[in-house]
Amino acid sequence: MLTPLDESLFHQTSDPFAVVATPDHRFFDRYWFSGLDPVGGFAFFAGTGRYPNMATRDAFVNVLIGSRQHNLRMATEIDVIADAADIHHVGVGPFEIDVEEPFRRIRLTVDGPSEPIRVELVFTTARHPHLEAKHREMAGHRLIQEQTRYDQVGSWNGWVEVEGRRLDVNDWWGDRDHSWGVRVDVGGLEPPPLSRRVGSLTIWCNFSTSTRYGLIQLREYADGRPPYVDGRVYANDGSSLAVTAVNHDVTKVPGGWSEALLRLTLEGGSELSMRATPHPSRAWASRGGGYNRGFNDGSGFGARRGDVAEYDVYELADAGAVLCDGHPIEPGHRENLAAIEVDGEAGFAHLPIMWRRGDMRRQNE
Repeated sequence: MLTPLDESLFHQTSDPFAVVATPDHRFFDRYWFSGLDPVGGFAFFAGTGRYPNMATRDAFVNVLIGSRQHNLRMATEIDVIADAADIHHVGVGPFEIDVEEPFRRIRLTVDGPSEPIRVELVFTTARHPHLEAKHREMAGHRLIQEQTRYDQVGSWNGWVEVEGRRLDVNDWWGDRDHSWGVRVDVGGLEPPPLSRRVGSLTIWCNFSTSTRYGLIQLREYADGRPPYVDGRVYANDGSSLAVTAVNHDVTKVPGGWSEALLRLTLEGGSELSMRATPHPSRAWASRGGGYNRGFNDGSGFGARRGDVAEYDVYELADAGAVLCDGHPIEPGHRENLAAIEVDGEAGFAHLPIMWRRGDMRRQNE
């Protein structure tokens, strides 16, 4: 079970690289991307996951055009050893990721002549990735999440085509993350009652302006435990300050929020103010990407379902409802991209604000 990684001197356990450190079927390794048109009503979300203990991969591209969300989801089963032959290439059907320069340049392609969504995009950045504090979450005696994630902001160039309509992508704002570990709803084998979580408010903000960028994260829990605060604000010269507190005033609306005012306290006592509004105005419905057991079989990420390609279109209604083929559906969590002002300086952000209930099937309520 040797792979090219085993030729390196960077093993972290006594096993070959093909053997992950836990036999938990929920172990995952995932890329995630978003991009927004600075001047228009377009945005896209994309991602791909690898599940070595399930011997599967899946991927998605969702494109927002006005009030419609176009969703392409794909899945496949893999030979885990053969799949590790090229560590900087990911393929799920027509969906491909190529890491052309780690932390600097990534190519995203969906190239199939019959695909309703096709893309040729390159993400580039000169800004450093931010490594978040390790996440660990319990439900009673049971571990339900333990993962590491890093985040980056940058720009996209190329094109996106939806049902034959091509959108040129010229210096669109973008962000990405890479996470791995154990998470809920992976593998299709977990009864929902075993993944019940404490109700919480989560504010997660990956942002940039012309002079600074950073990651802010706050989670406030309904059971009264101390809030979780993480983040760092970077200047273009490479200097940075840790985020020590986040105060917030969020205007909640059906299916998301309409304005967010954040005041950050940084190490040393300095403060930073942020004002954000959704851009585009509609919030992404994560079920379109397969989250919250969003594949048509209801089994969620990582399930063994053979080679699958699914396409549907959501109508993102003004009242916060999400319709598919005219019928309301459970949308999963909702996430916004945003226009922001940081101490008056304009920029953009990926800014999910989520009111999470214990029942994982319904969120942002």
